Amino acid sequence: MALIVRYLADLPEAAPALAAWFAREWGEGKADRSEAAFASQLASYAQRDRLPICLVGVLGDEPVATASLKFREIEYRPEADFWLGWVCVREDMRGRGLGSLLVAAAEAEALSRRLSPLYLHTPSRETFYSRLGWKTLGTTIADGAPSIVMAKALG
Repeated sequence: MALIVRYLADLPEAAPALAAWFAREWGEGKADRSEAAFASQLASYAQRDRLPICLVGVLGDEPVATASLKFREIEYRPEADFWLGWVCVREDMRGRGLGSLLVAAAEAEALSRRLSPLYLHTPSRETFYSRLGWKTLGTTIADGAPSIVMAKALG
């Protein structure tokens, strides 16, 4: 079965599952990072024509991975407008290359919209993104914790 990438706008029933993944992955017990808070944020990502945009990877009818494109997710540099974020794979589906596929789909989406370079920040997945061609720029504080900032020129 092949992974199909869809817009959250076309698959709104996936939002509760994504919010649950995000809360488990990044919640850290904070109220602004609860499942309900992520669900509320995701409502603004259910669109196709402007940022933020959420992509959902599905196998059959099941959401298994996601990635989003955002405008100025954090303040880093004046030129750092376009960001990849919320890359997440359902726990039982990890290690199968789905994260790489969703990152590639998000990069293709960004390229088609001329959103380059693309930036991201990650507290712990620098090696994963490096293997996909992302370059480390430095560190910053994001969401109250140290995070590595990376970038990739598309096209």
